[in-house]
Amino acid sequence: MMRNLRTAIAASLLLSLAFFGCAPRAKPAEAAAAPAPQKVTVVYTEGSVSVDGSSARIGQTLGTTVSVVTGPSSSCQIEFGDKNIMNVGQNAVAHFDFSKITAEVELKKGGLTSVLKGLARLGDRDSFVVNTNAASAGVRGTVFFVWCDDTSTYVCACNGTVRTIDAKGHNEQVLTAAHHVARLYSMKGGAISVEAAGLLHHGDALEEALAAKIGYTIDWSKAD
Repeated sequence: MMRNLRTAIAASLLLSLAFFGCAPRAKPAEAAAAPAPQKVTVVYTEGSVSVDGSSARIGQTLGTTVSVVTGPSSSCQIEFGDKNIMNVGQNAVAHFDFSKITAEVELKKGGLTSVLKGLARLGDRDSFVVNTNAASAGVRGTVFFVWCDDTSTYVCACNGTVRTIDAKGHNEQVLTAAHHVARLYSMKGGAISVEAAGLLHHGDALEEALAAKIGYTIDWSKAD
């Protein structure tokens, strides 16, 4: 009987191994997970603003991927999800992708002001990333500003924490500020350098106005 029992157990194990060997492997959690659909809406425009090649309209609902282009003295404000708002400044070109777990913006030129208080929590990963030709800036929920042109990128942690790194994967910085700490990434001769920078291209007034639109008040006395 003992021999029969061992034979039965061995057969059971072989059957289990065969089953798991043939079964498809589970996808990694990151690949399987899909972000919940987010409502993306134009809430303000001024001047010349195009969305995917057509004139932007206040109240317009956008897709998960969208391109925004602004002209001189122009701007566009976009809300997404819950308590997240951005302002695309003048003379800017920005491509947004909200289809990924980490929302991404490819900023070609111009400035992007962001007040992000309702981002999904992704553990130790950034929930929102802005990429330029010189650097990337990632956050998990904060007030920050990015501006770029063909040769440089300016990143400011206006109120909170921003992780920055250059396009070659070097010069990583973690900026935390109650009231504006910035870095300037500059490209020259194939190299990218980084240096501390003052308050450039933006200020408190716009950020406070954006925050008010999502029912948030920025406390400039402490880093959020």
